Amino acid sequence: MEENKYHFDVTPHIVKQLGEQLVSDEITALLEIIKNSYDADASYVSIEINTSGQYTKENLIYSDHKGFIVIEDDGCGMDEQTILKSWLTISYSQKRGVNNLKVKSKQGRTPLGEKGLGRLSTQRLANICEIFTSTEKGSGTHIAFDWRDFDEVERLSSVKVIKESYTSSKRGTKLILTDINQPQVWQGQNLEAFKGKLAQIISPYEENKPFEVFISVNNQNIDLIGAQKDLQDLALSRFEFVFTGDNLIISGKTKLEKFIGNKKDDYIDFLVVDNGNKFFNYLKDNKKYNFIKKSKEDNFFIEFSRNFSFTNDIPNIEILNGEKANPGSFEGKIDEFTYDNWLSSDERVINIFGKLAGYREFAQNQAGIKIFRNGFAVIPFGIDKEDWLRLGDAQTTGQSYYQLRPVNVIGYFAIDEGENLNLKDQTDRKGFISNEYSRNFFVLSFFIRDEINRYQEFIRRAYNDFLSTYKVENSGIKTVTQAFNELKITKARGEDIRKEFIESKDTVSKLIPQLKNTAKEIQENPLFSTELEKETALKVGELLNELLKIQSTQNKLDEVIKKTENLNQVIDILEPKIELLENQLENFSELASLGLTTESVSHEFASIADRLSEKSAFYSSKLRSKNLTASDINVLMEYINSTVNGLKIQLKHLDPALKYNKEKKSILSVSKLFEEEKEYYLNRFNKNNIDFSIITLNDFFIKINKGKIIQIIDNLLNNSEFWLIEKKLNDKNFKAQIQIRIEKPWIYISDNGYGIAPAVENQLFEPFVTTKPKGRGRGLGLFIVQQLLDSSGCSIILEPEKNELNRKYIFAINLSNIVE
Repeated sequence: MEENKYHFDVTPHIVKQLGEQLVSDEITALLEIIKNSYDADASYVSIEINTSGQYTKENLIYSDHKGFIVIEDDGCGMDEQTILKSWLTISYSQKRGVNNLKVKSKQGRTPLGEKGLGRLSTQRLANICEIFTSTEKGSGTHIAFDWRDFDEVERLSSVKVIKESYTSSKRGTKLILTDINQPQVWQGQNLEAFKGKLAQIISPYEENKPFEVFISVNNQNIDLIGAQKDLQDLALSRFEFVFTGDNLIISGKTKLEKFIGNKKDDYIDFLVVDNGNKFFNYLKDNKKYNFIKKSKEDNFFIEFSRNFSFTNDIPNIEILNGEKANPGSFEGKIDEFTYDNWLSSDERVINIFGKLAGYREFAQNQAGIKIFRNGFAVIPFGIDKEDWLRLGDAQTTGQSYYQLRPVNVIGYFAIDEGENLNLKDQTDRKGFISNEYSRNFFVLSFFIRDEINRYQEFIRRAYNDFLSTYKVENSGIKTVTQAFNELKITKARGEDIRKEFIESKDTVSKLIPQLKNTAKEIQENPLFSTELEKETALKVGELLNELLKIQSTQNKLDEVIKKTENLNQVIDILEPKIELLENQLENFSELASLGLTTESVSHEFASIADRLSEKSAFYSSKLRSKNLTASDINVLMEYINSTVNGLKIQLKHLDPALKYNKEKKSILSVSKLFEEEKEYYLNRFNKNNIDFSIITLNDFFIKINKGKIIQIIDNLLNNSEFWLIEKKLNDKNFKAQIQIRIEKPWIYISDNGYGIAPAVENQLFEPFVTTKPKGRGRGLGLFIVQQLLDSSGCSIILEPEKNELNRKYIFAINLSNIVE
């Protein structure tokens, strides 16, 4: 038996093809080689690129070449055995340990490079590869090969590799790549593009840089960190976040200039005048804004910080093996910029970038939120403006410009190879492998995005509220009616002075020609020659000029007074329209609440229809196969009756809201109201195994529209249901409970879920405040509840009592104003 005659082999060309597929461009190739220096515990890596010269500092085996790239580090180097295994054995990696886990280096670094991409990357950059490497001062190993030989021989083992020994003055590795493949990549405009791309691939942030990276191209040094520092100083807002594995802390700070927007006059009149002190005092005195603090940094105006529990506050987290799949701790920073024209006169912009256009181009070339693993970019996240955080969605939906926008932000999420070992790169280095850990990382990332945008919207509304309040204080006008009355008074006053104005205008018109004649007579009469007479003539001329100015001003005032005569027409047109708008706004809360209630009921309808469709298909199949029995028909009829009853319960619950009429109020027993609706709630909550109970300690009667009170309760219970379901997903043994307690004149609603996140408890009843993920919650439910109660002179508060998680969890509705 000839066992040794037959064996597997591979052509060298396959290796080249593998490198071309795994390493897509020169930047990626350079990045993979730099990662090898990091993995070797180097304190620095130096890269010298020369597109036309010859490298003469070492005795090269292939000395005849044009252009070179030298990558040098002071890492641990390689001995001859390591070169044979790590470099000359394709896809072998000493960085892999047991169970494919990476072994940390002596300095505690978790290796970044893998799959042998470093050696394959060299073919993308140049034809010839020469390596000088030493593990200690003294002897070193020098090997060289030509990538073009891979196309000339038939077997991989036949590729010529030349080895020499040399005397080394220090440990480390020097990779010399000669005969550059694409010299134009490093020249002219492409060089500028390379600089921008480099800042995206290797972290330019001092706090996040992997190690020292020195780069020069054709004797021109490239400073990544210096330019980034200059740019960061121009940020309007800065947001930082840290995920510890247990908690997510999001903080941010905002400069006063953030509020310029399209209201520059208001910014100058109300903020610049006192450096924002009055605005900050307004925020400090208003409870719903009390999470905003005065910034401790001189360059910033205000700041905030919020803390969220990974276990209790972040919805939509996936479970693996009975636990939340934790992606591991990470941190990051997002800087927000503006390119508005007011910056054109900013001294910093002029001194650093020359002009606004230069600043705008430099910033926008780096725009995007990157993901850096140990200081190296994970492609494609944020590269070349790739929008993985979907910041552009806000623009397409026409949301406020206060929110983060893809071209106006530069930032990063910093992950670690060891800490985030389950965030694995795809084979082609284009994103993460999709698993529970990576998907939960994105859930956290989107949560961070949404919280920042909520803060941005919050300060926008706060500023608008401040302007409205301050302008009202100055004008005394607080209502639309007062505004119309002011217009009417202005109109009446205009009519009163109209007659006097015409008379004064006529007087001026008559005086001007008289003075002209007088001045002319004085100038032409030779008898007037004394000094007194000459002085009189001069004063007459000055008086004439002043009268001409007054006449010009009167002509302008005449146009204004004429326009006041049209104010009645303006009032007649606007007054009914604004009254209509006020009525529509008054009905907004009721309509929005009805929409939320209907949404919930329609979901139930869809579920019922789906189940009925399944039953119908099942029994139709039995009928076609002639297996349908009388017992089957009875079962089907029972199911249809049950389904119809279920639909009736849903419609009965919705009916009062559909027949809503704010003038139609009934006297209702609170306990009886809940007894009537109990069947609906039990039917709804039982499907999700939520225990629902009503406790009446002291019943009472209220006078209100039944549809309104049902909508109020629905919105509160919808909120409880969402978070209880979320908690059940995380804990299969959790027994969810909702309790309603009736105690005159209060209704208390509570559940045994996570409770209210401390970060939002003071803003809970503000519009668009929610910790639900985008698309799952609008932040309107509790706001609508407050508006509906307010319209009846009632109120809602969050009770101070706390649950086992030290969080408030009981909503208390005060109905004393409508108690009968």
